[in-house]
Amino acid sequence: MPRALLPPSPHLTDGRITLRAWSMDDAAAVTAAVQDPEIPRFMGIPPNHTIEGVRRWLGGVPDGFESGTSASFAIVSSASGALLGSVGIERSSDDPQIGEIGYWVAAEARRCGVAGAAVGLLVRWAFITMQLARIEITTHPDNVASLAVARKCGFVAEGVLRSYREHHGERVDLVMCSLLPADLDR
Repeated sequence: MPRALLPPSPHLTDGRITLRAWSMDDAAAVTAAVQDPEIPRFMGIPPNHTIEGVRRWLGGVPDGFESGTSASFAIVSSASGALLGSVGIERSSDDPQIGEIGYWVAAEARRCGVAGAAVGLLVRWAFITMQLARIEITTHPDNVASLAVARKCGFVAEGVLRSYREHHGERVDLVMCSLLPADLDR
């Protein structure tokens, strides 16, 4: 059984971006960011997500840390503190030594290396803290930017999982990418 997780202290940072714990004060910024149609297009976030829904989600984030099953972080600018996106990892219900990463980046912060930097910071923390043997990123085959992030961070594309997950009422294919602890040394 997984043990409780503590958010990293100090925060995970590369000096340009910082991964920090979510706060209810983030609700308005998250709600505004996820109105961008590209985020629900590829993420499980409902289109036209409301601030009430975001608050419910934020309220549940500590439960993942307490149960040791997931860890979700706000991606913020190290200089200004502005919200740039979200990154998180969740243990597989089938095998607790496997984690799956998900992330989104606000429209104005895309194509600046934010997602790659956030995933890079998170995988090193997750392998050690969550004692994972494997981390996965599954992404829609049309999500070229997400596939590029996975490859940049050392993930290996293993293949297409056909009709793998339901997404907004329809079954979709996903590309499975994985990273093992030994991959970090390459």
